[in-house]
Amino acid sequence: MYIPQTAGPLQLPQLVNKFLNNEEMLPYSFYVSDEELLVPVGTYLEKNKMSVEKVLSTVYQQQAVFRIRPVNRCSQTIAGHAEAVLCVSFSPVGKQLARAQVILLSGFCDLNTETPLFTCKGHKNWVLSIAWSPDGSQEMDHWYLVGTSPP
Repeated sequence: MYIPQTAGPLQLPQLVNKFLNNEEMLPYSFYVSDEELLVPVGTYLEKNKMSVEKVLSTVYQQQAVFRIRPVNRCSQTIAGHAEAVLCVSFSPVGKQLARAQVILLSGFCDLNTETPLFTCKGHKNWVLSIAWSPDGSQEMDHWYLVGTSPP
């Protein structure tokens, strides 16, 4: 494919999207000899003292697409928080939430029903960090908050 020397990181993704008949514009990065092409093709050729008649093998790679919806209102709340919540942690499968409050209470909530499952009491200091089993294989009553004994 012949491309203009002025084509660079902004124009090349448009070419690839058109060539692949993508319905929406997807982001791509381009590499020549394992080096990302960050300048127009003509600039790259001049910098590397290459002829415009030479075939320039270029690899394209789709970049990640992040779609984030802005939060402009509170969509849900979980009752039972008398004080500020210091930290939260979602379970690996996203069905439960562990949280710690200023008043030395911590506990676990079911996100489907939006209800507390149980509260851990008796902390002598604030719980500043919460962690779950990384693979989620342990049952919830075996998980515990950092710095505490199992409930």
